[in-house]
Amino acid sequence: MPKIPTFITEARPTAEVSSVKSNIQIPLSSNIGTVLAPITRAITEHAVQEKNLENKAEALSLENNSIMKLNDVIERASRLDNKDEAYNLIQTESKVIQEEFANQASNKFVKASFNNSFLGEVQKGIFKTNTRVSKNILDTLDNQVYLKKNRLLTEAYVSKDPLALSLVQTDLKKLYEDSYKGRIDTDEYNKLIQGIPGEMEVFEVSQLISSDPRKAFLDLQSKDKFKNLNLNKRIQLENQARLVLTPQIRQQWNNVLAASAAAKEIPFFDMELAKKILPKIEVNKMLQKKYIIDNTVDNKKILFSAPNKDLEGLLKTFSKEATILAGEKDGELIIKEYQAALVTRSTALNSDPVKFINDTNPEIENLNIQLDNETNADVQATLKSQLTEELINVQTKLGVPEHKQKVMTVRETTNFVETYKLKSQDNSAESKAMLASLQTHFGEFDSKALQELQSAGLPFTAVFAITLANDIEAEKFFSFDNKIEQNKLKDWGTKNDIKFSDIEAEIATNSDLQEFENIIRRNNNIDSSQAISLMDNMQSVMAYYALNEMYTNSKFDQADAVESAANMFLKNFQIEETYFIPLKYDGKDLTEFGTTAGAVKDKAELIKDYYLEDFNAVAFKSTDPFNQGVSEQELSEKHKRMMRIHGEWRNKGDGSGLVFGVVLDGGQFAPVVNINGKELSFNFNDTTYDLPNTDIQMDIKKLRISDVPSEEEIAALRGYSGFSINENDLIVKQTK
Repeated sequence: MPKIPTFITEARPTAEVSSVKSNIQIPLSSNIGTVLAPITRAITEHAVQEKNLENKAEALSLENNSIMKLNDVIERASRLDNKDEAYNLIQTESKVIQEEFANQASNKFVKASFNNSFLGEVQKGIFKTNTRVSKNILDTLDNQVYLKKNRLLTEAYVSKDPLALSLVQTDLKKLYEDSYKGRIDTDEYNKLIQGIPGEMEVFEVSQLISSDPRKAFLDLQSKDKFKNLNLNKRIQLENQARLVLTPQIRQQWNNVLAASAAAKEIPFFDMELAKKILPKIEVNKMLQKKYIIDNTVDNKKILFSAPNKDLEGLLKTFSKEATILAGEKDGELIIKEYQAALVTRSTALNSDPVKFINDTNPEIENLNIQLDNETNADVQATLKSQLTEELINVQTKLGVPEHKQKVMTVRETTNFVETYKLKSQDNSAESKAMLASLQTHFGEFDSKALQELQSAGLPFTAVFAITLANDIEAEKFFSFDNKIEQNKLKDWGTKNDIKFSDIEAEIATNSDLQEFENIIRRNNNIDSSQAISLMDNMQSVMAYYALNEMYTNSKFDQADAVESAANMFLKNFQIEETYFIPLKYDGKDLTEFGTTAGAVKDKAELIKDYYLEDFNAVAFKSTDPFNQGVSEQELSEKHKRMMRIHGEWRNKGDGSGLVFGVVLDGGQFAPVVNINGKELSFNFNDTTYDLPNTDIQMDIKKLRISDVPSEEEIAALRGYSGFSINENDLIVKQTK
């Protein structure tokens, strides 16, 4: 059986192990325990130290975490104004916090350490709270004292209670005595009592600054007033009064400037007070301006109310007077004021004539006041109609051309349009009522009102609805009078492969409509953008009309719808070479006024052919240097030739009728006027044959060449409204 091999070392023991020596020598009298005792003690002491550090760290952690909660309690207690409540709060909630964190200690040593530290922090918190609560108590007392003091002073100086006024000083002294005596420093208390008269005067002045800052300021500057105020308090109150007075004085000065600008009675302005309140440089400018105002206000009233034709002469007269009375230097300033007034007048009459007249005409101002104060609807309508008529009369007197006359201020038109747009979205009945009110409020001038509203942004659908269409067609327009309904139509068109832009393009190329467009452009030749805008609006509205036709009538294709829209529009007009005649006026057929489109045309031709010179039109002032020095007679003859050769009828801006004028070089159209500034114009519903703005009765027989019925026969012809003449057979045709 094989043997398990064994390892046999070849090393041999020697007396010493090579290179290894032991320094440990154990006496024969010692054992191993005795020898290791110092090491054991060291290790034990180290372990104890480590445990102590662990306990301290744990206790400190508990303390830090608890203090966060304790500080919240102390903060809440510090906001109280009752010490018992504050102490109870700290005592109660600190115990809860202490128990919460003490129970988290891992041993009794940690717990004891935490408790000692926490109780120390509680004591600190109590001390801090005591100080703050003491202050709170005093603050609360001060606040209550202030409230009662203010009540006592208010009863005395605001309520004007005689008894309260006689007792206020005594009551304040008692209030301070009950509240502070023995609680505050004696010197402070005495100072408080001695300051009562000053406090009373501070309150009195403060109230006066609110009610009458001017008096307060002047009284403060008097040594005989408010003798109990020290210098610092007096200066402080003066500055308060200055702060109140400064914007008031500047506003009063603006009122002076506004009155001067409107040539109204100048309100009183305290220049002496202004000198004391405002900077010197500002006051000096006021003084210079006030001198000019005082010397020009009466004459400016004349300049604002005089006809245009008189202004040049008036300015010369007033300028001469200014130089004589004020000297050349100051006179020049006064003259500049007159010149500025004329610029103001011209600008205002061009941009917002109604506002200018409202601001400068006392009679119109009184009518506006009556209208504002009236509550009866019928009386309001009467007053509004009267006011409108007077506004037109004043504008005519001032020399405002008829086509530029207005019946509404810019603000009125803007407010109307904004309100209309809102109501058209929510309540179409109310928006329709607003349009209907135009005739009630403005009477025969409702067309002017509508024109002004259109310029201010009134939806063109509304214009179409009340000027062109019958009731059925008007309802169609009102059905898409706002963006929401218009977008619905567009969306429907898109879903059915109908492009709104294609409809607009087809309408734009309609031959009949292009003829109408040419007249529109002709009537707005001075401002082509206005004509473009008008046509764009018309085409857009007719496109919606066509789209609505397709939406409500499935048998209509695009061509049918466009044709329907064009016919709807054009059937309302008789189109002539330079103007058009609406078949409806103020929502009524012309026949309801006793006339027709044919009669309107006849009247226009009668005037142009036979009565131009009888109108006595004033010649245009020439700007051509070659015409300088030309006599008035020569200019008049030249003007007559221009009227005969280049004169034509155009539609009035408000659409109410026709106006005659001359086409000048460059294509501009200038309405002719007589010596009184009246235009050669008439409204479509004017059934008379008076030469406009004259007392001349025109002879309608001149319209016919032969076989003319007598005036009695004409009167007997029921429904007569004008004649057209066939020059070939000279047959008179009655136009129905």
